[in-house]
Amino acid sequence: MKLGFFSDTHFGFAEGTEREGECFENAVEALKICFDNHVDAILVSGDVFDEALPSPETLSRSFDVFLHAFRAPKSRVKILVQTKHGEKEFSFSGIPIVAIHGNHDCRSIGKTNILEVFSKSGMLAYLYPGKAVIEKDGEKVFVHGFSAVPEKKARDVLSLWNPVAVSECTNVLLLHQTFKEYLPFQDDAMASMSLEDLPKGFDLIVNGHLHWVDEHNLGDTLFLLNGSTVTTQMKKLEAEKQKGVFVFDTVSKKLGFFPLPNQRKLFYFDLKFEDAKPQEVIENARQALKSCAIGDNGLVPLARLKLSGSLSLGTSSLDVDLSEVLSEVKGRAIVSVSKNFFSNSFKKKITDLRLAQKSKQSIASMGLEILEKNLAETDFADAFDAQEVFDLLSEDKLEEAAAAVLAKKT
Repeated sequence: MKLGFFSDTHFGFAEGTEREGECFENAVEALKICFDNHVDAILVSGDVFDEALPSPETLSRSFDVFLHAFRAPKSRVKILVQTKHGEKEFSFSGIPIVAIHGNHDCRSIGKTNILEVFSKSGMLAYLYPGKAVIEKDGEKVFVHGFSAVPEKKARDVLSLWNPVAVSECTNVLLLHQTFKEYLPFQDDAMASMSLEDLPKGFDLIVNGHLHWVDEHNLGDTLFLLNGSTVTTQMKKLEAEKQKGVFVFDTVSKKLGFFPLPNQRKLFYFDLKFEDAKPQEVIENARQALKSCAIGDNGLVPLARLKLSGSLSLGTSSLDVDLSEVLSEVKGRAIVSVSKNFFSNSFKKKITDLRLAQKSKQSIASMGLEILEKNLAETDFADAFDAQEVFDLLSEDKLEEAAAAVLAKKT
């Protein structure tokens, strides 16, 4: 069998802006790649929608997207969906889509999820949690679906669910979580799971949520970030790797990547400054954005402009007015700007505090060293704890210090 993978289509993203059609157009391209590679089923690992309660306009355009798969030549596979409520054969037309929900299209327990609605319409098979058995010509693929849960509970919930790979079959696990290995710092509220927490025995573990592409070999298991089909976060890693579709051959175990043919290019500029004047920042931003060029596909590129550091004394980020620069690149780039400056006066206060703290520690250390040296030259020597007495003296507790010395000497 051949399986197609993509994720994070974010239907409804940028609604009401010049980019509102991009999520739908990219999803259609992803489906066409799957059709061209003759996949038997398509697996989507979360965030099909950008919001849990999409607008009627978004719902209408989403149905149009799914109709491409619904009207495609019918796949010869059979799909049995297994959940805690029992087993049910998924009835579909065309190429089947199996999906889990992400954090964007998740709703609280007891509330109808939008993916349930599409599942009832026959547009997709929704796993929450559960597994789908895809069968064709005697071959079976088990797709275990672990829809998004709060990050701080993810590890415990996955352990409780405990998905087990079925022997002598291809096993795929779909996830939509953050992993500690992909964070710049450790924070259990943002990620409680590590890659080592993932279950063993699976051929392929595919994770959504993170919008860039990456692969890791975990023993005999391939861990895959299949990224998003639309750029929403404008992160640096998204600028380095293209967005696209993965196709997995269950017999050869080969994984192929096929980029979307008409995706917007993303330029990422991380500009740092030291004691800079506002005009200097503005000019550097202008020069950086000049490198943005419309792609061969005719699409206006995206640009992420990250400005940080310190500004000259008496100025603030409000003085860095980029309106003229943004006006100059209008029509040539869609720009997102973040400014994270701190003033010189604040920086000086922090430096002074650090020096004061360091100086205080140095003086205290020096005082203790002198006390210990002087004691070594008397018959007191090691008669009492010099650190204890020194601390009492530094706190002006003279009587307690004297008592400690005399008590130990006696």
